Amino acid sequence: MIEFIQISLDGLMTGLVYAALALALSVIFQGTGMLNLAQGEMAVLAAYISYSVLLFGLPLWLAIPIAIVVSAVIGAAIYFFVVRWVDRRNQTALTTLGVTLLLGVSAVISMIWGTDPHRFPPLFGTWVFHLGGVRLTSQQVAGVVLVGGAMIAMALLLTRTNFGLRLRAVAQNQSSAALLGLSGGLWLATGWAVASGVGTIAGVVAAPTLGLSPGMMTVPLLMALAATNLGGITSRVGVVLGGLIIGVLAALGGRYVPGLGGDLNVLLAFAVVIVVVLFKPAGLFGRESTVRA
Repeated sequence: MIEFIQISLDGLMTGLVYAALALALSVIFQGTGMLNLAQGEMAVLAAYISYSVLLFGLPLWLAIPIAIVVSAVIGAAIYFFVVRWVDRRNQTALTTLGVTLLLGVSAVISMIWGTDPHRFPPLFGTWVFHLGGVRLTSQQVAGVVLVGGAMIAMALLLTRTNFGLRLRAVAQNQSSAALLGLSGGLWLATGWAVASGVGTIAGVVAAPTLGLSPGMMTVPLLMALAATNLGGITSRVGVVLGGLIIGVLAALGGRYVPGLGGDLNVLLAFAVVIVVVLFKPAGLFGRESTVRA
């Protein structure tokens, strides 16, 4: 029983990375109506920015906010100079753009910081707490605090403020929003900025465990996309729970299901995602989109 609980906790830790990245995907989708396939690489870029700030001698608690702000500016710039020139109704063009951005951001990271992995310091120190044979680390606590805080902040921002209501209005119907005096380009760029800031959380949560490297978010991005399908990309709570569920299922599958060790441990999680999508295409907590004739 203790082993089961420990493996589940370790799976939750991995799932927190998926949850944070899925939350960023959800925010940009709700804020702009687009799915940013480069979100993982932008989270890596944010982690490298935090790392660079640390090299100047600044503390981690200051490096993370600086990285959030810089990442937000980069996200807005990417929209203004690249994304806004692509027709949002052309899904093929949007997908191609997402892959291009993914490869482009990864190339920029490799050119500036190289491809060798770097050690990223633990967020809340290196203490370990033991309770009845179960081990809880400071990194797990840090992940819960950061991801939980980001989820609450985004919920309040998007649903309880005029800023969030305007952002969602532009994403849902840019033409109608323009009649109300809302600049589509400005607000969509703001959506990219907010999502890039949220993605910073995913990068700094993952870096101490995975090791800071250009490709560290490749697999987490796939898991985050699965989490958005499982929980429902229109639900911030849903995508976070989806990421946690996938992390736990992958950990338990790798330990208790014969033949699913190593990289195959994700098969159980993906099987559950497929079953859920078959019966509830919008995800467990997502809302079905309606089209009026």
